[in-house]
Amino acid sequence: MRPIGVGIIGASPDGGWAAAAHVPALQALPEYELRAVATSRPASAQRAADLWGVDAFDDARKLIEHPGVDLVVVAVKVTDHHELLGRALSTGKMLFSEWPLGVSLDQARDLADAAAMAGVATLIGLQARFAPAVRAMRELIEQGYIGRVLATTLIGSGQAWGPSTDSAHAYLFDARNGATTLSVSVGHALDAVTHVLGDLDSITSTVAVGRDTVRVGDDRVIPVTAPDQIAITAGLRSGAVASVFYRGGLSRVGDLRWEVNGTDGDLLLSSPVPNGNLQAIELALAGANGAATRVAPIDTPDRYPELGLAGPARNVANLYRAFAHDQQHGTAEAPSFSDAVALHQLLAAIEHGSL
Repeated sequence: MRPIGVGIIGASPDGGWAAAAHVPALQALPEYELRAVATSRPASAQRAADLWGVDAFDDARKLIEHPGVDLVVVAVKVTDHHELLGRALSTGKMLFSEWPLGVSLDQARDLADAAAMAGVATLIGLQARFAPAVRAMRELIEQGYIGRVLATTLIGSGQAWGPSTDSAHAYLFDARNGATTLSVSVGHALDAVTHVLGDLDSITSTVAVGRDTVRVGDDRVIPVTAPDQIAITAGLRSGAVASVFYRGGLSRVGDLRWEVNGTDGDLLLSSPVPNGNLQAIELALAGANGAATRVAPIDTPDRYPELGLAGPARNVANLYRAFAHDQQHGTAEAPSFSDAVALHQLLAAIEHGSL
């Protein structure tokens, strides 16, 4: 298969998620070729062209229309997803949207329906399921390492939604912008939970704004409407029970602890760094079964060590590789816009208190 030509809208050489995760992932994968990027300013576009050796634009429309771009990647604020993806849909090119797909369930449904009608292959940026530790956890459970799953408990910190922020990230505290502790941190976490343990069957939840103001820099305070305290109790279709709690900011007692308890063992996934976002950090897995009384570290080998990647770039590379495999072999390992809609529906149910 010839390399898939990729264009990234929102890949700035000055930093950010696309530069840290997407660009190194694509540079390491023979299945892809980064051919174009679009930034918001001519100067940053020129720096991107010089740094990465690609065509670069300060107008996203030119990237979308670029003849060498087969896959349009949208890695900008959620508020711009619907317009940019809708424009790209008219070209018939493949689409990759960062998660969340839209600022609302309605936007997500609209994009997924339009993509399905156009027959366009789609990919959503839910890469936590491809983290080596999450993959290993799922495989161990499938192999019967802990027996029958009884329950799971996940407690995490969203990191970004704390008591203070800078002007560049102040938009995160306005719920209308679609990037909250619930939509981002909980969304990625629940995708991992359901990938490992299966779908949820019932939910009760409480969603609240714990900090009603946030300090921006040193000179102003703004109101907060984005929820930063999310408590979920759920039943899984398997019959197991789940408890998930996420808070904004960080915690002095730790920022990620995910237990899975079974009839014959236990697994524990945790973060060695102050961050509870499963999709963006290195994860540590431990477990014990049978007569063992304490968990011990479990090796979680990289599926593709030859790529030489770590952290978020590795997870994103695994996501891209799964998508390339799907396109070549007709499989469906990588999550699509329809999977995004299902997760948006789940988050909407959580926001309303029940499923």
